[in-house]
Amino acid sequence: MGGASIPANPVLARLASRPLPACLAVFLFTLGVRAALLPVLHVPMPAVHDEFSYLLAADTYASGRLTNPPHPFWRHFESFHIIQQPTYASKYPPLQGLVLAFGERFFDQPFDQPWIGVWLSAGFMCGAVCWMFQGWITPGLAFLGALLVALRVGILSSWMNSYWGGAVPAIGAALLLGAVPRIAFQRRYAYSVTWAIGLAILLNSRPYEGAVLAVLSGAVVVWKTAPLSTLVTRIAWPAAAVLIPVALFMLYYNARVTGNPFELPYQLHERQYGAAPLFAWSRANPAPVYHHAVMQTFWTKVNSAQVKEAQARLLPDFLLKLATMYGFFFCFYPLFLPALIWPYPLQTPQERATVVLLAGGLAALIPVAGFQYHYAAAIMPLIYLRFLQSMDRLRNWSPGSNHPDGNPVRAALLFARSPQKPWGAGLAILLIALIPIQFGRDVWKLFADGEYAPPMAQPYHAMVRQLEALPGRHLVLVRYAPNHDVFQEWVYNRADIDSARIVWAREMSPLEDAPLIQYFHGRSIWLLEPDQSPPKLTPYAAAPAPSAFLSSRVR
Repeated sequence: MGGASIPANPVLARLASRPLPACLAVFLFTLGVRAALLPVLHVPMPAVHDEFSYLLAADTYASGRLTNPPHPFWRHFESFHIIQQPTYASKYPPLQGLVLAFGERFFDQPFDQPWIGVWLSAGFMCGAVCWMFQGWITPGLAFLGALLVALRVGILSSWMNSYWGGAVPAIGAALLLGAVPRIAFQRRYAYSVTWAIGLAILLNSRPYEGAVLAVLSGAVVVWKTAPLSTLVTRIAWPAAAVLIPVALFMLYYNARVTGNPFELPYQLHERQYGAAPLFAWSRANPAPVYHHAVMQTFWTKVNSAQVKEAQARLLPDFLLKLATMYGFFFCFYPLFLPALIWPYPLQTPQERATVVLLAGGLAALIPVAGFQYHYAAAIMPLIYLRFLQSMDRLRNWSPGSNHPDGNPVRAALLFARSPQKPWGAGLAILLIALIPIQFGRDVWKLFADGEYAPPMAQPYHAMVRQLEALPGRHLVLVRYAPNHDVFQEWVYNRADIDSARIVWAREMSPLEDAPLIQYFHGRSIWLLEPDQSPPKLTPYAAAPAPSAFLSSRVR
């Protein structure tokens, strides 16, 4: 890509021209700014189902195990996105849990310090994106783009401020995508190992999107690589040397968790609990057997309704996904739209490859049922790369030019003869400035509003603090009201349930609960009614019998 190097500041320009120091600077910037916000934006509290599943994985790995034996009273401990048979484990791929386990293992405060892993991974994401950009565009523009990613995604988004993931697959995508131009256009074949490492990260965090990106990026490499012997000996074999051990580990992991090396924990969970297909082309699952009304409601009514609506309205649903991504990455400012969709001439192989990769990555989201921001983690670097390429073209445009791009050499000569600056440069600066402006507004709001905590998480964590302040160990049986909000879940447990100070269980029936209570003899036994206002905690012996016991059981 041509044009003057950005940023123009001499110190920043020198930093940007040094690849590894530039990446390190972005990494430290991301971590430092987020750490500075801790007085008003505390360590996040897990709130949604998925976060607790990832925390279970972290607790498992931090204990030195890949999975946990099933509990004899596992039906009382069933919860969302967690498998109980044949082992007790998270359904999700292992890498996000391993990142969280790093914080838990080395900082020794489970369900709190796992966020250290999130914090570091978000910093690594921004540094890796900087390295990726350096392979595609000028060093200055790459450095600027990575800082924009840090401001918009790396510091204040859910990828930094939850346990749900996003940063980890984005790291894998950045490594994979950063290797592509170095291999395909610069003939630096040693980066096939980096490509394979990025793919390994994606396959163990977002396997579907990782597989799509592997095929697309592999096609670009094949397209630009000749002869065939070079492709095999200098690219394929080094990549295979990384991917074969990774594949063997994945087979071993699957076998330990599911009992079948070729069945992912996610697949097993969907077979046991899911009532709706994951993709538009898939058939609905056979009706599973549920032991609790709240889980039946979630999987057969709430989740199934969302999936069926998405399948029935495939194109509108895809447009909604695009709008959701646009808001997440670009603040919903309408000014971004012309720059993002304007048909700039794709004058370089890098630009053409970027568009092919991005178009394929977006198309892969069409059949996916539902959407969360981290579903776009694998294509996030491409979205910002295409934005930066567009800005690089836009800044050479001025009124009267045939196209916002024109010929960059001729445009430079014309502008050199005239004191008038290209109007496109001003527009590009404005568009780029909107991201730090929005970041400043968000930070100002944090300080204006005071300490932030997600409302959904507060009742659960307040109850945890109340129980932790009491002496001894506890067993809490949870009784939901018939109108309970299925997204406000309370039954989450540690990897080693028996050794946990607080054990959370679903109340089932007096006949089924009695052996559970006997099993945990010596603990204080409580009944929790979370749908009371405020949530009501009562000693179990003094608790009233449920008025309609079947409200918490499957009829």
